[in-house]
Amino acid sequence: MRKLVIIAVVVVMAVSMGIGSAFAANDLQQGKMGVSVGMGDSVFAHKAMPESNGFVNDVVDINGRYFVDKDLAITGGFGLQLDGSDAKGTYFSINGGVRKYLKVDDFAPFVAGQISLISSKVDSDNSITIIDLAATFGAEYFLNKQFSLEGAVGVGLGTADVKIAGNSNTDTYIGTRTVGVRANLYF
Repeated sequence: MRKLVIIAVVVVMAVSMGIGSAFAANDLQQGKMGVSVGMGDSVFAHKAMPESNGFVNDVVDINGRYFVDKDLAITGGFGLQLDGSDAKGTYFSINGGVRKYLKVDDFAPFVAGQISLISSKVDSDNSITIIDLAATFGAEYFLNKQFSLEGAVGVGLGTADVKIAGNSNTDTYIGTRTVGVRANLYF
């Protein structure tokens, strides 16, 4: 359901911002900021946590970037969910990194590095904490000067402290991943 809402928001934003120009100039320049929302980060999917234990990543992280140069941005983001009633639990994530654009045209490929801290707790007996370092490659396509869509893939290295039914386990992993599809708004 959340994915449908996100897709609907992206479509509405795209239509309302007057897409249609195949020659849209972008707004990548020093001092600019951007906000990004999206879905598809596969950190939890790679940990193959059983859905019955509540470890699913259905939270949409909100990310931002600040351009220190026309083709270099500092990135950061967070995600938060607090469940109440019978579905007690929490999800919290925070990340930071750097993104280097290889080309700053309407189609703007990039490479990036990011470190993330992710914590999900279903109850006192079921929790997971992940520290993840990822390198990604992707591209943004600008539909107009201030709006773009992006996709990325990458490789990640991390450690996960997993507690299920009171039993603890620490796992180190490395692997490829999808970083997802995002909508970006620059101002």
